[in-house]
Amino acid sequence: MKKTPPASNVKKKKVSKKVRRRMRRIRRFFLFVLIAAGIIIFARSSFFIVDKIETAGNKKYSANELILSTGLVPGKNVFNMLGEKPKNLLTLSFSELEQEVLNSMPYVKSVSIRPALPKSIKIKVQERTPFAVLDNGGTNLLIDKDGYVLELLDSKSPKLKDYFKIIGISVDSYKLGQAIKFKGENPLIDLISFCDLIAKSDKDEKLKLYKKITSVDLSDVPYMSVQFDKRVTAKFGDLEYTDYQISVFRHLFVNNINETQKGTLDFTKGSNPYFVPGE
Repeated sequence: MKKTPPASNVKKKKVSKKVRRRMRRIRRFFLFVLIAAGIIIFARSSFFIVDKIETAGNKKYSANELILSTGLVPGKNVFNMLGEKPKNLLTLSFSELEQEVLNSMPYVKSVSIRPALPKSIKIKVQERTPFAVLDNGGTNLLIDKDGYVLELLDSKSPKLKDYFKIIGISVDSYKLGQAIKFKGENPLIDLISFCDLIAKSDKDEKLKLYKKITSVDLSDVPYMSVQFDKRVTAKFGDLEYTDYQISVFRHLFVNNINETQKGTLDFTKGSNPYFVPGE
């Protein structure tokens, strides 16, 4: 028969196993600490000193303007520049600086600031495109299609000639670099749809009607009065029939209305528009 080991020996073996397991855990912990410390020391070393900051996607703002707005400068360790916030370190992003750029540069629609390890930082932006000038009680707001205010233009600004003017809109409030708050529904939605139809109709035509638009009156939505070439106004009706109305207007504008004639074409009184000469 096999002899049963003394109880004391069994206890010693159990204690010995516990000690070994504990020691293994301690060794793993210290190994983890050493590796983490090594990574931190390496990350803070001169190997990651930034020597170049690059920009991409910027047209309105120069590279120097963008870089200055972030406060980033070469010659510093990139991980020190990221700061101590876990989010920045884990995502390798400058989230606070990105928000500062958005707040200070109205033309910037989106921005990404990321380290290009080991020694560079890349700033990528998407800029907003000016769409029109909105007349708000005599104040000229240069806006994009999303209704964001890009600039406030004075009455002598040469940019007033580059974009058509929107009148007849009730603005609740606005702030540079932010979307306009309108009283009621956003009137730009139908206007943008109309402009897209005009641009589409221009595709294979010699005369580009879109470039001839000088102002749009939205005071009588859903109708919109569009002035072309500062002399001929067309009052368009339901968007459902705008394709047809644009086609008819183009034919009349090109073939029946001479280059000096002024007046109004009304498409809201029926399928057949009539022309009222003006002075």
